[in-house]
Amino acid sequence: YAVRDGYIYRIKVSPYGFGQAIYLRHEDGQFSVYGHMSKFSPEIEEFLYQKQYASKQYEQEIYLPEHQMPVRKGKLIGYSGNSGSSHGPHLHFEIREADERITNPLKHYRNLIQDNVKPIVQTIGIQALELGSRVNGQFEKLEIVPEGSQGNYRVPGIIGVTGKIGFEYHGYDLLNGAGNHCGINYTRLFLDNELIFEFNMDRFSFEEKKFINVHFDYGHYKREGKKFQKCYLDNGNKLEAYQGLVDGGVINLWDNAVHQVRIELGDTYHNTSVIRAQIRRDAKRPYLPGSLSFPGATTMHGLARRNVYVVKVKNPSTAHLRGLDLHYADGETERVLPAYFKDKKLVFLVNLNKWKHPERIVDPVTGKQLDFHLRQTVLPEKNNIVEYGELQTYFPYTAVFDTLPLRIQRKTGNNNMYSDIYEIGSQEVPLLKAFVLNFEPKHSGNPQHLIIAKKSRAGTWRFLGNEIKEDGGIYASSSTFGTFCVMADSSSPRIKPLNFSDGSTIPGSQTSLRLKVTDNFSGIQNQKILCTLDGRWVLFSFDAKTSSIRHRFRTRPGPGQHRLEVMVYDNANNLAKKTFNLYF
Repeated sequence: YAVRDGYIYRIKVSPYGFGQAIYLRHEDGQFSVYGHMSKFSPEIEEFLYQKQYASKQYEQEIYLPEHQMPVRKGKLIGYSGNSGSSHGPHLHFEIREADERITNPLKHYRNLIQDNVKPIVQTIGIQALELGSRVNGQFEKLEIVPEGSQGNYRVPGIIGVTGKIGFEYHGYDLLNGAGNHCGINYTRLFLDNELIFEFNMDRFSFEEKKFINVHFDYGHYKREGKKFQKCYLDNGNKLEAYQGLVDGGVINLWDNAVHQVRIELGDTYHNTSVIRAQIRRDAKRPYLPGSLSFPGATTMHGLARRNVYVVKVKNPSTAHLRGLDLHYADGETERVLPAYFKDKKLVFLVNLNKWKHPERIVDPVTGKQLDFHLRQTVLPEKNNIVEYGELQTYFPYTAVFDTLPLRIQRKTGNNNMYSDIYEIGSQEVPLLKAFVLNFEPKHSGNPQHLIIAKKSRAGTWRFLGNEIKEDGGIYASSSTFGTFCVMADSSSPRIKPLNFSDGSTIPGSQTSLRLKVTDNFSGIQNQKILCTLDGRWVLFSFDAKTSSIRHRFRTRPGPGQHRLEVMVYDNANNLAKKTFNLYF
């Protein structure tokens, strides 16, 4: 039902996103949004039906003038459902300001929804922010489960810190009588009772959406599935939700005193939880034993964190205390000494220099090495082109949040591929804008069926794109880093009727025709599904989640034989076509 007087401003129908959605504009200029609906009110359904038949398209995006479809508060506009990219029946509801910034809807309905539950804090994180920073002597994030509950929490002990560090938290909020986890709207960080960071998520714009990926620790979330919200402003973060910033919330102690840290987490109803911690500058040299001897093989592995490459040598010997050898492309070699020792591992930290990239790091004791595969530095305030092998990548202006030494590793493709395999960047690094890949296929093939594929987390190859340019290159864009190659898809989609068969009689009780449309690789082109009945276009809706199409009878065809023809294209332009004779 309409929450206020206004008019229908926009109607959107798509197999993705909000699915079937209504946008109302109200007298004060604000919007209310209703998404994932199963169907609209009869009046809206009729209007939409006429538009779909006029354009011969299921998908629609219709903007209406102010006086065409006025609504009064409480008027039926539709029914909740599961359309679009929804994982269960529900109504997606939003209140937007006149400039379409999304606002916190609870602020408008506090009198209808009760909440006296304080935010729940699960873990506190303290993160070293640069090469020389440490938290309790280590570079990795320190995770601590705080003591306490019901709004009062304490981090035990005194945490030793060196250099620039940042506080983070992992937690959630609840509403009375509801088990689903909500976000925490308000954060304030105090150092010795001075406010140095404040975050207020009462409103944000779509242009800011990607900055959420640097508000929380994106890499940790990809690895561990836990979202640590940052109580500091990280590089490239332009969310407008911050205020009261002193050094962006970053803490850097210069004296030897014990300092008090207080984090306040609040919700819309001003229920507030407080976390207290104590920190002190750690002036001690990192612990390194005088000698080392462990049973078992010596292993070495590394990973990048905040443009620092962390190398861990497990089961090291005393000789490893003399360091590892860092090799550069120009033949220069640099000795890297261990930064600290922890859990039977010597930890070495390598600065991924913005202008001079190391090629590899070598263990002189065992001869083992780690290759960096760094090709070029990608800058946030510049258009960047990086070429390697048959691949060219283009990173547009502000594609990356921060200066990024770009890693590209090439491996030989198999017989089913039309290029080598390229692992680009790290999936733990977020992007602000998509980057473009351009392949020049090594082997000949029908360009209409060639596609750029991306490897999923499960290890399977999935369609990314296949725009063919005049130069013969194959283009696609990706909003995340990953592993890519060129493959071919020459298999047609499959069409399978679900509630009828060829030659069947459709009973009077049956209200629709349903078919399954699937593809084994590149996927169905949702805008190239064409269905006709006796040679005339008929409307079939497409549900991407179930890979099915459906025609609902508004008026049943007349008695006798009718001919249904279904044509479906996949994203590699393979066509499937089936004809069914039906009797009514």
